[in-house]
Amino acid sequence: LRSVREAVVSTQSTGHYYITNNLRSIMTDVEPGSKREAPDTPPQQLSNRKKKKNKWKNRKEYLDGKNRPNKKPKNDAPSGVRGNWDPIVKSNEQFETYYKALQLFPEEEWESFMSHMRVDLPATFRVVNSRGDSIPLNNIMKEQHFSKLKGVLIEGEPCPIPENIPWYPGGLAWQIDMSRPMLRHSEELFSLHQFLVSEVERGSIARQEAVSMIPPLVLDVKPHHTVLDMCAAPGSKTLQLLEALHAEGPHPTGLVIANDGDNKRCYMLVTQTKKFNSMAFMITNEDATRFPNVKVFNDKGKLVSLKYDRILCDVPCTGDGTLRKNYAIWKKWNQGQAIGIHKLQRRILLRAMDMLAEGGRIVYSTCSLNPIENEATVLSALRDRPEFRLVPSEGFLPELKRRPGLKTWKVMHNSGTWYEKFDDITIPHHRKSIAPTMFPTDSENHNLEYCMRVYPHDQNTGGFFICVIERKEADPEPVQITHEGKEVPIDTDDTEDVPKPDDPFKDNIHKNTNVLVDKMTWKTYHGYREDPYLFLEPDSEAFKTLKEWYQLSDSFPYGNIFARSKTVETQKQRNLSVACSRLRDIIQQNENKIKIINCGLRLFSYCKENFSKCPYRLLQEGAHFTSKYMGAKLFEVSLEDMIKVLGPDTGVPKHTLKPDLFEKVKDLPTGIIVFYLPASGIVPTIYSCVYSTENGVKAYITEDEKNHFRLILGQEPLMTKRELKKLEAMENHRKKKIETAARIALEIAEKENEDSKTSSDSPDNALTAENVDESAPLGNDYTVGDDFGAEDVEAER
Repeated sequence: LRSVREAVVSTQSTGHYYITNNLRSIMTDVEPGSKREAPDTPPQQLSNRKKKKNKWKNRKEYLDGKNRPNKKPKNDAPSGVRGNWDPIVKSNEQFETYYKALQLFPEEEWESFMSHMRVDLPATFRVVNSRGDSIPLNNIMKEQHFSKLKGVLIEGEPCPIPENIPWYPGGLAWQIDMSRPMLRHSEELFSLHQFLVSEVERGSIARQEAVSMIPPLVLDVKPHHTVLDMCAAPGSKTLQLLEALHAEGPHPTGLVIANDGDNKRCYMLVTQTKKFNSMAFMITNEDATRFPNVKVFNDKGKLVSLKYDRILCDVPCTGDGTLRKNYAIWKKWNQGQAIGIHKLQRRILLRAMDMLAEGGRIVYSTCSLNPIENEATVLSALRDRPEFRLVPSEGFLPELKRRPGLKTWKVMHNSGTWYEKFDDITIPHHRKSIAPTMFPTDSENHNLEYCMRVYPHDQNTGGFFICVIERKEADPEPVQITHEGKEVPIDTDDTEDVPKPDDPFKDNIHKNTNVLVDKMTWKTYHGYREDPYLFLEPDSEAFKTLKEWYQLSDSFPYGNIFARSKTVETQKQRNLSVACSRLRDIIQQNENKIKIINCGLRLFSYCKENFSKCPYRLLQEGAHFTSKYMGAKLFEVSLEDMIKVLGPDTGVPKHTLKPDLFEKVKDLPTGIIVFYLPASGIVPTIYSCVYSTENGVKAYITEDEKNHFRLILGQEPLMTKRELKKLEAMENHRKKKIETAARIALEIAEKENEDSKTSSDSPDNALTAENVDESAPLGNDYTVGDDFGAEDVEAER
């Protein structure tokens, strides 16, 4: 040991430890100085040199396809058809055994249920119903796209015509009996697909599974409600909540808070919902089981926890109701998944119950058919919270085919053992995994039949579970009689009085610096660390510039404008957004308690290299809001001038506009202005940001926004860059298919020629008088002449 300790030395320059010659000789019995003597350079340094030397060699081999791990085989199959990959096996013995034993429906429906589960889910989409243009857009879709599909053949079969989903309000939801990959790759449906893609990018149409539309509808959101979506990503249901909140106008008194525990999925949620352009919307990144109390001031000036009128709990689940689109579940499904996720679902639902206001409503939903995730979770929560009850489902969506919730069920351990009661479990490790809350204890007292179960074979949808839970109204407040004989409610609120700040900007910024005071005690967050919210002071430099250029009125909500920045420097405030007053108060009181990902409506964006006098550019998403407060930079235009501006990107010379409009805009300096076309009939008011130069004007909006306005105004849409790229890809794919077919035909022809040449040159096959057996039948290798009965031989061939 002493020899070993003396032999191990430390190289201070590199920090490596290496073996000296003496230690190598001790370990290998090799004399020092021999050929197997250890090198003087540490092994780690040699390894690094070798890696550096072979860096570009390895990269070249990788690009050439050598030494590439798990390289997938090239897929030469036609579009919509799987190529060299193994076929998907849409079968799971444990799944079928489990649900057969549960008897979810009569046994004669089982084959229909399984046949629907093995067929791809139809493509569904809906028209967004709160932008004011849903009716004309729905008519355009029916008249210009759906009507053209009649008589179209796809792979020899008639093209399915989109059908209206009967239970969706207003007839704005559609279903086409075709999978999304086929809709995406079919050349015959190119026009329809590009229309849907363009409107989805703009936010006028949402692609969403049919059963996923049900929970927001039965939640019954009103414009004055405070709504919480606890597990919101990817955001299709959140978008429906926003539609309901803005059903009566763009400025509701309520708000929507969308939360998700996954940081990356929160940014997916931002992408999905920012198209709606709402100033009463906030996204948070918190654990739904421990969602923090949001503090707000009540009417008495006390700081209390915010209670929600509506809460949507679309909780994480095993997802076996989505087998028609998530094929991987066929292979992975087992009963242990439901047992493992039951406790998480229960904690989320209990937390939602604690935050619900009196008389409020919760919708609990999953895309699973398992009663352990559905009825068992709801039943256990109702037993723990007796002030809640289930709401009957008969009055919701009358044309939706649904089944009542289960009242009895059994629990199966992953090993295959069934249990009807928790007391029947005698195996110790089974008692650890199976909880008492998974069994139908006292189910007859909680009306589980009010729950809704949607099965795929009822209306060609996915599988889903929905239930509506309501908090009972509280007893009337106790009153006391005063000396004057008046009844005065007794103040039972023991919340500590906290003075409401008079000046929201007081103590927000250091006296002698321009750095925002960091009051936040940052807790450990997963994902990105968000910048704080800086609400601008009314006398800030940004407001002075905006007032001068856009001539904003005094009624503009200057106190609700904020930027995401750590400093008050104008150059660092890239975007200026607006939030409603309730949302502003929530941010100011809770920014150090809740991780806020995004909120409000973007109005202005800072342009560093801008030829305009105003460095802030008005954004199209905020044009409808800002236009109400604008002065000289807002212009009413005629239909002809609006169509001109919405033309190609070359711009419109100012002198080609109508004389009255030309006189107004001819002397304008370079910058952003707003053109608007008043509402007419079913067509709503159209606002468009326009970039004005010395000689011309040009619509400063996206291609999708421009094509949407053109469609609403009865004009043909312009070809977008995305469509040109798609057409080029389809043409290249068509040429490749023709080249492949020609190459295969040529190879077959060459092979046949070689075979025929080989057979004719073979001496064994030569036709001579010696080797011909007249009694034997003639085959393909014989040279047939008229003497041998050519017609008979050809028939035999």
